[in-house]
Amino acid sequence: MEFHRSTDVSDPAARIREEDYVNPFVLRLDLDDPWERRKTYLMTLLVLPIRAILMGLCLLMAWVFASIGLYGLTEKERRSTPISGWRREMRELTALAMRMLYFFGSFHRIKVNGVCASPREAPLVVVGPHYSLFDSIIVAYCGPSTVVAKSKAADLPLIGKIIDITQPIYVCREDPNSRHITRHLIIERVISKEDWPQILIFPEGTCSNGKAIVQFKPGAFGPGLPVQPVAIRYTNPINTVSWTWQGPGVPILLWRTLTSLNTGFEINFLPVYYPNEQERNDAKLYALNVRNYIAQSLGIPGTEHGYNDCKLMNYMIAIGMPYFAWSHDIGKMRKWLGLTDGTVEKKMLDQFAPFTEENARITLSEFANRLDVPIKNDSTRILFKIFEKNNDCSGLIDFREYLLLALFMSTLGKPKLELLKLLFKLYGNDQHQITREGLYRTVKHLSSISEEQCDRLFSKADIANCGLISIEQFEGSINCHPILIDLQELNEPKPYATPSQAKIS
Repeated sequence: MEFHRSTDVSDPAARIREEDYVNPFVLRLDLDDPWERRKTYLMTLLVLPIRAILMGLCLLMAWVFASIGLYGLTEKERRSTPISGWRREMRELTALAMRMLYFFGSFHRIKVNGVCASPREAPLVVVGPHYSLFDSIIVAYCGPSTVVAKSKAADLPLIGKIIDITQPIYVCREDPNSRHITRHLIIERVISKEDWPQILIFPEGTCSNGKAIVQFKPGAFGPGLPVQPVAIRYTNPINTVSWTWQGPGVPILLWRTLTSLNTGFEINFLPVYYPNEQERNDAKLYALNVRNYIAQSLGIPGTEHGYNDCKLMNYMIAIGMPYFAWSHDIGKMRKWLGLTDGTVEKKMLDQFAPFTEENARITLSEFANRLDVPIKNDSTRILFKIFEKNNDCSGLIDFREYLLLALFMSTLGKPKLELLKLLFKLYGNDQHQITREGLYRTVKHLSSISEEQCDRLFSKADIANCGLISIEQFEGSINCHPILIDLQELNEPKPYATPSQAKIS
């Protein structure tokens, strides 16, 4: 496979065409097909219980083998010395039990292309794209390999021991020094003369729908050592395995996977990638080129989406902001259209407020005209398409929804009070006065205030009892209220802890 290495760390495929556009953080999974629905319900009744029992037995066997293999080892010994002898045999049996678990879980045909390189030839194995926990199948096919795992994984019942037998490198994402510590441990392992297994990494750091590969974190590429890229894909027509930020929750995905007749999985061991001098000196460039190499082998694009987007998405989920999974796309398209500072959107508030159903529901042509951007620009069309409800192709969007997100993103890093004043214009009348319902609609994304508390504040501010209040009246009513502290805080994401795919429904 001929591959052209980039010499520029900025991704040359950053500006995409509308027809090539894909959001890797969104998955749609329906049961619309009558045959698929009947088959799923039948498998649930007849096959799922048997599969669950057999998988449970395999998991228990794996835990027993792992517990035996770790017996008598202190935590320090587990992390500082590679296991050997009969303990290594227990690790192999653990991997075999896990392979049987996946077999009983519908993964009957796993196709392997290429050969897994030796630890000496490629001490690091980098895998992409990262779909979900199901990807751990590959760990059993690589030795098993050492994995880089969240520190909390060690406390999981049964699973914790199984992870421990691989002698993982644990990373604590809550620790600001975690990245440097993890990188140091990886370097320490790969340059060691002891017989450590390969280190297997999913460098995307978050899950996606597999339609594109998001940016690789550069930490694993810092040592500048050869890596073996591994491209994986699930071959079923219906994707039931991706744990994305927007889409079905984990229970639904597990149910749909375990009620499939078969879940096809393909592992492609690509030739070992030897970095050139420029890549050895630039971990970001090295990561970009390996990412693009894997993407090219699968025939899918690389994308500018990445792990850092999770911080903003987590924040948007926490404050109840809609379109959280599209935050990267909205920000990127607005940047390419020159709308980043929000000046244009603020003018729209003065020009079109108050918004009604008539002047809020607009076409692509009107959208481009209001923002003064080219209608034929791919970024314009992608941005408009994001706000079409469920891609219903109605040709209309609610311009208020776009303004909410645009104003939110343009005031990131500024006091929330600034956004509050703009939202009074968005949801208010021509005098920028707002109703009781409108007040809660305005403040619910800026504070943890309940609807009942909001009602009491409205009543306190509405001295004339006319059913409308201004921003000045509201500010006067909260001068001694805890909400004032919230509104004086900066409107910005809190430190990112862990992905919340499992909590998204």
